[in-house]
Amino acid sequence: MLIKSDVWLRANKNIELLKAVQQSNIVDAAVMSALRKKWSIEEISVAVDLLDARKRAENKLEHANTIIADSVGVQQATSTKIARHKAMRFVSKDPIYDLCCGIGSDLAALPKQTVGVDTDSLRCWMANQNSGKNTTCEDVCLMHLPSDALIHIDPSRRRGEKRLHSLDAMQPSIEDIYKMTSRCAGGCIKVSPSVNAEDLENFPCSFELEYIEENGRVVQGVIWFGSLAHNVGQVTATSMTLRQSVTGIPKFPPFESTIRGWILEPNPALERARLHGNTGNKYGATEPSPQLGLLCSPTHPKSPWFTSFEVLATTALRLEKVAVVLKTLGCTKVEVKTRGKTVDPNQWQNELSTKSDGTLLTIFALRLGKKRIAVITRRHGQP
Repeated sequence: MLIKSDVWLRANKNIELLKAVQQSNIVDAAVMSALRKKWSIEEISVAVDLLDARKRAENKLEHANTIIADSVGVQQATSTKIARHKAMRFVSKDPIYDLCCGIGSDLAALPKQTVGVDTDSLRCWMANQNSGKNTTCEDVCLMHLPSDALIHIDPSRRRGEKRLHSLDAMQPSIEDIYKMTSRCAGGCIKVSPSVNAEDLENFPCSFELEYIEENGRVVQGVIWFGSLAHNVGQVTATSMTLRQSVTGIPKFPPFESTIRGWILEPNPALERARLHGNTGNKYGATEPSPQLGLLCSPTHPKSPWFTSFEVLATTALRLEKVAVVLKTLGCTKVEVKTRGKTVDPNQWQNELSTKSDGTLLTIFALRLGKKRIAVITRRHGQP
């Protein structure tokens, strides 16, 4: 009897099957019937999942067109760029374990002595195929960890198809993970970007929290602990877009209600790490409302950590008022940004954009205390 990995291996090597499935509408009963004359339902199902996984892996994982994975495995996987970024801290000859290794995207980037561990035997096999490294199928909570070991752990945070975010939703449990951290030399824990340092008051050892942005979104939080916490007690913002990191203890930017000069929109990782105040302070930037996230600067800072918008005008947050200002400026096309759901950006864009061409201006719809204002701006570099 074939085991699951045998079916996946056969499907992966069956070029005729993969090509037939790729070119077929499998929801069509006649098409499926024709496919079943040559291959089993199990083989066809695996081929469908494999092809879907490879499509999802494009622009995320290296060698996406040859990866062996299921769709859910790719969704849960760390991108190749982020995996390599994290792996740079694991430069060591000590034992390294990638716990809950999944399809092996992190495992592939970690040093050659790293062993992947997962309770799912099929995922272990996939991780071995995708990384070329040794894997073992066992319960990560029960396995022996040498005291000098470094670990990378990516706990499951899903229930069915739903992605969960809290530490309490992780499997293994946060309590079991705490026990693992106390048994080894150091490592990192992949967590939801919604996790805050305040959530880790019971963490058993010194740690550093990192937030990682990729393609304009904060996609991963990382708890570095033990010997791999290079900046103990601090927070790190990393942008894969910029290929840069900033580390520090968050400082609130000074408050100044006047909107002038430039509005600065921080990189999502910088804002999530609450380090936008630290970086903005270098340029004399202020925050027009506490915890707004956006900063104002009298001059253009020319910092890659901020997207800058030159302030052209301000008015009350009413469509007719904004429309008058836009007409004065000769603008027929806008993008609308907001904080705290002050307005529906899509509705405002549709109401205020009368043409699809022309100079684009950016409107910030903001609530500053009891005031609601519209700030009309031009993005830096926009003609």
